[in-house]
Amino acid sequence: MPTVPCPVMCPCSEAWIVALVGLHDLGKASPGFQRKLGRSHLGSYRLETDQPDRHDIGTAVLLRDALKTQGIELGPAAWLSHAVAAHHGHPFTAREIEKWAWSPSPAWAQVHWELIQGVITGATATGMPGLPGDPLDRSAFLQWLMGLTTTADWLGSSEALCRWERLEHWEGNPRIWFEQSQLLAVQAIDQAGLNPSPLPEPPDGRTAVQWALGTERRPRPLQDAVAELLDNLPDQPALIVIEAPMGEGKTEAALSCTFGTRGLYTAMPTQATSNALFERVAGFLERNQGPGNRYRLALAHGGGGPEAAALKLREIGLGTDDSPARAGWWFRGSKRALLCPHGIGTVDQGLIGVLQTRHGFLRLYGLSGRTVIFDEVHAYDAYTGGLIERLIAWLQALRCRVIVMSATLPASRREALLRVWAGGEAAPAHGATERASLHQVAYPRLSWATSGATHTVSFAASRPQRVEVRSSPADELSIARLAATWAQLGARVLVVVNKVRRAQALFQQLTTHTPATLFHARFPMEQRLEIESRVLSLFGPAGTASQGHVLVATQVAEQSLDIDFDVLITDPAPVDLVLQRQGRIHRHPRARPQGFEQPVIYLVDLEEPLPSEELSSYVYDRWVVLRSVAWLRYQRMLDLPTDIDRAVQEVYGDWRPAGPTALLEALEHANVKHEADLQAMRSQAMQAALDAPEEWRIGGLSCNCPIDDEMAETGALRFGTRLGQDSESVIPLDPSDLEALESGAERLRHRYLRISHPQLLQAARAAPLPPGWGAMPGLAQHRPLRLDPEGRVLGTALAARLDPVLGLVLGELA
Repeated sequence: MPTVPCPVMCPCSEAWIVALVGLHDLGKASPGFQRKLGRSHLGSYRLETDQPDRHDIGTAVLLRDALKTQGIELGPAAWLSHAVAAHHGHPFTAREIEKWAWSPSPAWAQVHWELIQGVITGATATGMPGLPGDPLDRSAFLQWLMGLTTTADWLGSSEALCRWERLEHWEGNPRIWFEQSQLLAVQAIDQAGLNPSPLPEPPDGRTAVQWALGTERRPRPLQDAVAELLDNLPDQPALIVIEAPMGEGKTEAALSCTFGTRGLYTAMPTQATSNALFERVAGFLERNQGPGNRYRLALAHGGGGPEAAALKLREIGLGTDDSPARAGWWFRGSKRALLCPHGIGTVDQGLIGVLQTRHGFLRLYGLSGRTVIFDEVHAYDAYTGGLIERLIAWLQALRCRVIVMSATLPASRREALLRVWAGGEAAPAHGATERASLHQVAYPRLSWATSGATHTVSFAASRPQRVEVRSSPADELSIARLAATWAQLGARVLVVVNKVRRAQALFQQLTTHTPATLFHARFPMEQRLEIESRVLSLFGPAGTASQGHVLVATQVAEQSLDIDFDVLITDPAPVDLVLQRQGRIHRHPRARPQGFEQPVIYLVDLEEPLPSEELSSYVYDRWVVLRSVAWLRYQRMLDLPTDIDRAVQEVYGDWRPAGPTALLEALEHANVKHEADLQAMRSQAMQAALDAPEEWRIGGLSCNCPIDDEMAETGALRFGTRLGQDSESVIPLDPSDLEALESGAERLRHRYLRISHPQLLQAARAAPLPPGWGAMPGLAQHRPLRLDPEGRVLGTALAARLDPVLGLVLGELA
């Protein structure tokens, strides 16, 4: 049995699926491929020269023709053979198949017939294989078949799992061969950790919510609304959109929707947010696995993998031999990570499945039938948002349940997501007479879509809050003095700026007497994870920071980190992100220092006619920043959660700001670029993505040069999962690291960081690789960044250094 059930009803029987997968290497029975192995004869046959040697394309042709002789129509025969032949990474274009020109001699034709009949007999396949008639179901089935074939091929090729000499002598009997192969496959699946570990089926929605919360916590209004939804949700794939303020329990509400499905994958915006949520997801799975059951949990991102997952499990008392939670060793590498029954990682891992990438279909196969949770969907631009919409369309075809969460979701983005699932002309439910009325439901709200209909309900917020907005000076020294003064009064102070260099400069301005932490993305990953752990320890729900402390951070602190501060200073940013940053203050019930009993946001440059462009340039859309600051300038007291939704819908909607002439002129100028950028990003997303499931056809790639998975994930390519500057993942190496390279490879592989400065990129790419670098596990996908003994970057005129306290510093700080 496949470990990932077929997502659709299909006239292709299980026996025929087994037979087709078993014939995926039929193209190896060809003179071109055999000569490629160095043979000039095969038995009494002399192998012809100058014959095509691509065995994957050979399978597509030979199996197609063989299926036609079995009486199968050309279309299904071509699609089925193409799907199993694509196991080396991508479907072929029609031109590639046409170029594979070889007419088997009668002797070779006899060999093919015997191989095919042997496999069909062994699998006990009878009748005819077929395909679903519905285009949507056909696309889902073919993606699933490509993934199944590849997974089976990799398992069968793993010497650590499948040693074929273990098969007893079968005397040429296909039935005996098949039975013994099945036993070997069962062992391999078990050892690899591919055995299904589905979540249990609760009797009702309230039970599901309580299972997600644990025995000691009581449901909040959001979770009560989800419980009611689960009791009334039809037995079909559904998209659920949760819009609620920070701290309302969205994560547990989403996890309660995963019961009864094959597994879960939580797609986060960054590696840091993935790491931060790992413990909660692992604890949820541990509580809800039946007695004696074991589950595998993958940490799926560029810095993840089995070792990182195992380390995190050990940190919370799991991952041991007698623990129900394990990190599967077989799920090494980003291509295999989504095959793990349960996972948490970045959204990029799923998005690669709808890019024209090698083995992209393997990711769709791995997600098939699972609950997929997208957190912080407001954090993505129109390009990545477009890819998310396309992925959600495929997840619907693959019979997934999808949960989308955000505190600050523009109505246009919500509408687009619901429309993808329900269809462009979907009718509102509950008898609403106008579609627009459905989406005027008060915030916070819960929306969901099934095929042909959308629904929305409101629920009460558990924690109304009034937040004051004040202005702050922009210069680093003034901010540092203000933050230090508050820290001396016992306050936890959060300062969020938009750029790493500004964070470093501001941190340097703090006196040595001020307890402070610097947190940004330009630390080597090993150090970044240590800082992240320290931040959670100090400021998390059970935070130990009892005295004043300043956290100077970039955007890494604004998403999905459960941290709590007394006051916030923030650079100008889009209003939804300012509100996300606000969600890190007064988050939990806790005694506040005198003078900080009420939450206050200090927004830099709020009183200026125009906020400094330098503060947000190359980071955020200038038009959105200007509208956001203009809105907040006249909203000095926010009533949450109502004003969260009002701010987002007005800033991203038709609201017309008032203000000085300079602001209005700047807005008009910025809007031209804003509209052009939106159009370009949407166009690029559609060029990069697979066709929608109902339009997709196997072999319909727009190019025959699929994107490399790792390059797509990192965003280094134009058509990656995210747009942005050219970048490179590097590992800093000083002379002592080079001397102990071979013995220290395991330590170094956790020190990578990403660079994008053109001069640094040039230096890293021009430097020769150390001997053996490409063969060292964990190092080959990175480039070395050479440092002198003082940490200065070599090979560039740029004054760049890796500082043990500040991280990677570019240029001289004041």
